[in-house]
Amino acid sequence: MAKRKAKQRTNAEDLPITSFSDIAFLLNIYFILVTSLQQLHGFMANIPAADKTQGQTTSEQAPTVQLHSGIITMNEQNMTVEEFRLKLASMNLPTRQGDGRVVVIEATGMVPYQQYFEVMSAITKAGGIVGIVKED
Repeated sequence: MAKRKAKQRTNAEDLPITSFSDIAFLLNIYFILVTSLQQLHGFMANIPAADKTQGQTTSEQAPTVQLHSGIITMNEQNMTVEEFRLKLASMNLPTRQGDGRVVVIEATGMVPYQQYFEVMSAITKAGGIVGIVKED
């Protein structure tokens, strides 16, 4: 009868772990190369909480921008973001005092976040203060 080879048992000390460090190094390199290094752009928005007061008259009310389903409306006129920026520039917001700098955003329906962000940043860059109408 042929002799059987005895199986050699490996101890925990004998496990080949050198390849684990190679795999970890390669994964690190992979994630560094795959990760996008694009810098995000944004702005700080300090939006105070406020309630709508009933005592405001129409002449005192801040200009209101309606956003609905991808359309920007101000003073009953639909406009693009670029036209909105020109309108804000013509309002000369930085020279106004107090509540005269407030521009109110009223969003209804499904408004894309990109459009909301563009309108907020346009108001901020024009020197205005953003006010938001909250739906109940």
